[in-house]
Amino acid sequence: MPDGDFEYRPGLNQVVPLGERLAASLEGADRLDLAVAYAKASGAGELLRAEVPRSSRAVVGLGFGLTDPPAVERLQGSGMEVRCVVDAATVAASQFHPKLYLASRPGALVVLSGSANLTGGGLRHNVEQYEELHLPDPSPRADEQRERFERLWDHGVPLQDLRRSGDWEEYRERVRDRRLLDREARRKVLRLDRTTGRLVGRLARAGTRRAPGYLGITHPDWWTLQLGLRDQADRALFWRRNTNAFSALASGGLFFHLVKHPSGQEDLRTVEGFSTYPGVFETGEAEQLWRRYGHLLGVDRLQQLYDRLGVEPGRTLGVIHLEEPTELDRPVPLAELRANGIPFARNIVSGRTLTLEEVAHLLELGGLATNAVQHRLAAEPSTAYRPAR
Repeated sequence: MPDGDFEYRPGLNQVVPLGERLAASLEGADRLDLAVAYAKASGAGELLRAEVPRSSRAVVGLGFGLTDPPAVERLQGSGMEVRCVVDAATVAASQFHPKLYLASRPGALVVLSGSANLTGGGLRHNVEQYEELHLPDPSPRADEQRERFERLWDHGVPLQDLRRSGDWEEYRERVRDRRLLDREARRKVLRLDRTTGRLVGRLARAGTRRAPGYLGITHPDWWTLQLGLRDQADRALFWRRNTNAFSALASGGLFFHLVKHPSGQEDLRTVEGFSTYPGVFETGEAEQLWRRYGHLLGVDRLQQLYDRLGVEPGRTLGVIHLEEPTELDRPVPLAELRANGIPFARNIVSGRTLTLEEVAHLLELGGLATNAVQHRLAAEPSTAYRPAR
């Protein structure tokens, strides 16, 4: 609402996502300056959906190894000048906590600040609050906001300096080590839950029970590359020709990866693992998607994407966002899947939805025993399973 010579709006992601307000502020903007405690690949991709001016700047904290290296690299690759906050005598990286976005437009400065870091959740899905200010520019108030950003900018070290010194590669290794520990902890939880079926119990809730699992045909090179990238990023991008909304899997459901066999023999294809679907699906031209996400699409170069799909440049594609690619304890061949009552027709070209019982059975075949839950589901098919608290 107007107040003197500026306009102020309080915001909540559940009402209008911060990402939408940020994209609107960049329409016709000359520059974006942002300072965040950490950035994720999902947030960089969300930001780069908009036309970010090449004269823009970003300063990102590296505290606790939470920032995805590919997120920082995608920002720099888009033309932005990037600095990173590392441990220094004046401030520790873990102490750097701002969430500030300044968009300079002709005659106005738009200021967005609040609780959201540069992540997909922060810009769109998390419970976040933010303030939006529209200030005349030039003006003393606009100068105060820019001075605030400059103080934050001064804490950063240019990314190219970190590359030259070897500190950037050291940071990448730190992120990998942290993710390895996190992943092993998650696998321990999965193994501990094998007799209680908590994973299946979560899928049995009302929100996911209608479509708790999906079995999707997956290129082996995509799966191998994503397993390597999961130590560096919070997202894996599964692309397809179909641009219709992806409704075959509920948000929070498991996307199982049926990986092709080198021989091409259908029955030898194996379910290698699964990812979690956060409910994010987008469409875009292949070139735009490559600019936003790069290797997170599971290819080494853009031409590979064209070749695998057999499409021409300029084609619009659908992209399913996935999290936490996880191997099964043992791969499950398609022949074994069919022999255990989980059908998969030979004419399926992309994949099919799995029932809750099929998800439980597939996890059990893959080494995560859920037989107690499966038996209960079979006995009480109309009752959603909820684990004891």
